[in-house]
Amino acid sequence: MQTILKTLVLVLAAYGSNAWADRGDQYVLGKLGFMSVKKNNAETLGSIGALYGYGLTPAITLESEINLGLFGGKYEQKDKSDSGDYRIWTVAGYGVYRFLFSDVTYLKGKLGLLYENVKRNGKLEDSTAKGFGLAGGVGVGTRIADALTLEGEITGIDKDIVFFSLGLHYAFK
Repeated sequence: MQTILKTLVLVLAAYGSNAWADRGDQYVLGKLGFMSVKKNNAETLGSIGALYGYGLTPAITLESEINLGLFGGKYEQKDKSDSGDYRIWTVAGYGVYRFLFSDVTYLKGKLGLLYENVKRNGKLEDSTAKGFGLAGGVGVGTRIADALTLEGEITGIDKDIVFFSLGLHYAFK
């Protein structure tokens, strides 16, 4: 298995030399999405986010990101003992790899450190859960203009929360 993974990394690195962000490129992204929470019968939470990226190589970038869950977010515990609403916000830093399929389309993989804050306002009690953890995701993007790229992404925030988003990149070249 290790041999297969090493071979895959080498192949992707060789073909990724024409990836979206070149060394020193900087970009910003605004995105809309929703967070799916698999706990307490939670409703989907509508979210907005922004990120800043910096190209290290043609295939590898660093991204810092903030996401704010603002719309929706009702929950009810399975035993019906409490219900209310919840909000989530996250701040994260990722290492990102883009594999270019054509001059304009790529796949993206990311892995990094995330801080999450989950605030619950219930009928019986309020609580806040926060902390650091490992997060990662995959996505696909396509260039729609010289400096604009449309990108869709799925990010695992923790074992109970998945973030689905669609965003628009603007690259400073």
